Amino acid sequence: MSDYELFLRYPQLRKKVLRENLGDWPTPLQKLESLSALLGKKVFVKRDDLTSRVYGGNKVRKLELLFADVRRRGKNTIITAGGLGSHHVLAAGALGRELGLETVGLFFCQPINEHVQANLLLDKKFGTRMFFVRDYKGVAWEYLRHYMSILKNEKQAPYILLPGGSTPLSTLGYINAVLEMQTQLKEKGLPDPGAIFVAGGTGGTAAGLLAGVHLAQMQTVVHAVQVVPSVVLNHKRVVKLAFRALLHLSSLGVDVNEKSANLAPQLVIDDNYLGDGYGFPTPEGKEAVSSFFNYENIELENCYTGKAAASLMDYCRGETVEKERPVIFVNTYSSTHEKPEPELFKNVAEIMPEEFLWCFEGGPCRRPCKLNEEKRFCENRE
Repeated sequence: MSDYELFLRYPQLRKKVLRENLGDWPTPLQKLESLSALLGKKVFVKRDDLTSRVYGGNKVRKLELLFADVRRRGKNTIITAGGLGSHHVLAAGALGRELGLETVGLFFCQPINEHVQANLLLDKKFGTRMFFVRDYKGVAWEYLRHYMSILKNEKQAPYILLPGGSTPLSTLGYINAVLEMQTQLKEKGLPDPGAIFVAGGTGGTAAGLLAGVHLAQMQTVVHAVQVVPSVVLNHKRVVKLAFRALLHLSSLGVDVNEKSANLAPQLVIDDNYLGDGYGFPTPEGKEAVSSFFNYENIELENCYTGKAAASLMDYCRGETVEKERPVIFVNTYSSTHEKPEPELFKNVAEIMPEEFLWCFEGGPCRRPCKLNEEKRFCENRE
């Protein structure tokens, strides 16, 4: 394969689905030999950590489609949001810069660790205009405030991109990923997977996988491992987004058999690995991170992929898993981006906006915040 799999199977989409060429497709499907032997199952990883040399991870598949829409509308500035260590905001800033787009990032609180600090420094390095909005309620108000400010000063409305960038359009990116996986497994002489595991945040990646297994007529269950509260990620929301993505394809002339699309049985929302909440590490997640690195030299992190990997490992240890059908882990973490130079950490006071300095000083931000009241987010440092 050397082309976009969705276009190979549905050539009519080439002129109907606009896409910026930001990624390297298809990403590898790699058997985890040591973990397979350890767990007694055929475990594969979809290497979406390698999606782009600029900044990898699952956001690239979404942003290819979303940025094409930004440019189609003639926009130059994007407003988006995420936690302090958000990979979504970081990817938008890094990849948007490649296309001459400016990103305004609105950041709400999450537990601080070196990983979060590194991402904040990279946000600044990639030129993102950074604003700390404290909690979830602050996000909604700041979207409006910055939208109006940019409209007034730049005479052009910015493009609003909600946290995670999960829309029916962006969901097509992970429908394409499923089609890649199916072709790659056939090339290896293997059947469709019994299960696909992915970290579940805003649900767009999981929805794309769910819509993809339906479109590809795969008898596969998608396990979205919860890393956010249920109000953000839940079964009904993911199924609805997957169905809307299929309807979008249907409107473009693809036969998606939507009348028989009973997607619900093929989705599991696994809420057993969330722990204390978004950004809080768990013992199971840390163990999975160590296992993937020690056995396979694959780097994960504790917020998203570690929790999803922990769920996959426990699933594989179960007695009812079909041994002949592969189990796939979708690695949504970037392993290709540059790490911030040590000098950046030494010069934080000169580099970072003042409202973010508390993230590097070892204490709480001292600003009233609903998240602080609930979980003492800013005091939880690894």
